[in-house]
Amino acid sequence: MKFAAAALTLLAAVGRGAQGQAVPSDVPSDLPSNVPSDVPSTVPSDVPSSLPSQSPSESAQPSDQPSDQPSETPSDVPSDQPSDEPSSTPSCSPSSAPTESPSTKYGVNLFYPEWTSSGIGCRNDGDEPDYMAVNPTEWLSSTMQACCKKYFDGYMYDDCMGRYPPDHDDCNVMLYYPDWNGSNQGCLDDGKEPYYMLSNHQYFLSNSIEECCEKFYDWDFYTCSGTTPVLTHGEFYPDWSGGGSTCLADGKMPDYMIGNQKWYLSTTLEKCCERHFYWDINECL
Repeated sequence: MKFAAAALTLLAAVGRGAQGQAVPSDVPSDLPSNVPSDVPSTVPSDVPSSLPSQSPSESAQPSDQPSDQPSETPSDVPSDQPSDEPSSTPSCSPSSAPTESPSTKYGVNLFYPEWTSSGIGCRNDGDEPDYMAVNPTEWLSSTMQACCKKYFDGYMYDDCMGRYPPDHDDCNVMLYYPDWNGSNQGCLDDGKEPYYMLSNHQYFLSNSIEECCEKFYDWDFYTCSGTTPVLTHGEFYPDWSGGGSTCLADGKMPDYMIGNQKWYLSTTLEKCCERHFYWDINECL
């Protein structure tokens, strides 16, 4: 009897302990819980989750393997490593930040012939050999067409001209010079600049017509460049060309007036006449 009573007492104690402290099961449940556990499992699951995490991983180390699908949004931080594959189209302009080696020349670069294993054609990257650089009138050209025609005329001409696509925004296939020996009304890019300009190309030649016009025809910039000025103070201007008292609004005001629109231009005919022909305002109106 004493032995049976002790056994019953032991069983009751075990039952009370089971009610007071939960003991995990050795067999997983067939149905997952709707509420996640407050304490994560110490052993990772062998099966990946069917739903991706809403928050990115906080791991400090990047993945060793690249993604199978590229990101649709470029990274804000450039890669530390250059691409293993070169661009299919070479750049026509030097980098804004040159590398230490090889050197990259700034300013205006003339075209020179290249006969190397990397390509045959004309380039204007500023890396022409020294013997060409010291004799620019013999070896260098202001346009790619002139260079290709001089050194690769014949069956190689088309390959030379097609090295850079003509619609490439960064390509400078010609340089501009002031037309002082012609009409002297603007800049040309026909490759017929005088030899003294070719010898001092950093000063006389320009990468764009705007640069050339700003340097050599700044008083008539818009006519030279063929661009339309932005009028911010009206379109009426005083016409002193005929000796009369007249204000016009035909868009043919001289560039010096556009450079000082606040004084020369007016929004109405009356304001223009009052400012510039006040002594003969009736004739102006």
